[in-house]
Amino acid sequence: MMAEGAASVAVVTDSTCDLPPSLIDELGLRVVPLSVTFGDETLIAGVELSTRAFHERLRTSEVLPTTSQPAPAWFEEAYADCADDGYTHVVSLHCSAALSGTAALARDRARRAPVDVEVVDTRLVGGALGAAALAAHRVAEAGGDRAAVVAAAERVRSTSSSLIVVDTLDHLRRGGRLTGTQAAIGTALKVKPILHLTADGRVEVRERTRTWRRATERVAALAAEAAGGVPVDIVVTHALADERAAALGDALEGTVEIRTHLETLIGPVVGTHVGPGAVGIVVVPAPPEAAG
Repeated sequence: MMAEGAASVAVVTDSTCDLPPSLIDELGLRVVPLSVTFGDETLIAGVELSTRAFHERLRTSEVLPTTSQPAPAWFEEAYADCADDGYTHVVSLHCSAALSGTAALARDRARRAPVDVEVVDTRLVGGALGAAALAAHRVAEAGGDRAAVVAAAERVRSTSSSLIVVDTLDHLRRGGRLTGTQAAIGTALKVKPILHLTADGRVEVRERTRTWRRATERVAALAAEAAGGVPVDIVVTHALADERAAALGDALEGTVEIRTHLETLIGPVVGTHVGPGAVGIVVVPAPPEAAG
């Protein structure tokens, strides 16, 4: 239950935020899960299928899994729980509508919710969505109203840079998240593509590098460019690629001033589309009042 005098705004997000389960539990975030299907078996991400179990299965599976948006009942339960806990408003932050129908489904269920719900298509996914959810949650916990909570998420969307290096573009191509031409070029040249999220929430190839070492160097350089000389919050995500994630962290040392550093595993839904071995980083410049 919400304590007397506490914030009246609750934050809901979805499992493509890729936040660590321990952090989600600690903060009390409500996360609506998407699903992953291997052949004829559909599993609820984070509920019936842990992140580590997913990656281990993905490495050996002969069938590329598919993903699907949450069941409507998950939204209904999340919003009802917020009302039961005494919240008067909900800010529901979801992955890019260019990649999933999750936000549209949230809007449909929000109209029937027993509490006022504002659904936001963040145009983000993965660690970037996680960063937006954390920023919104901090403002809500500090007593911010609905507009302030939404503004916190929007600031992350408008100022953050999200980069990810993958072994192959085939998973994105087969999942329909990348054009066949982009994927074919990457495969033919045997490169390590650096992907990024565009302003409208799509995934595109930003650069192509020949080796992981060069990709790491370029990502660190691009992160410094995104920082713009101010302290940053970073989220490093990886698909059971601890050594690569560590190498990226090392490359960032001395390149940017890191205010907070969160490392997390790429979850089952995002992992389906980026494949094994992927490593990503989200850079969020500190707001002027914090940077100063």
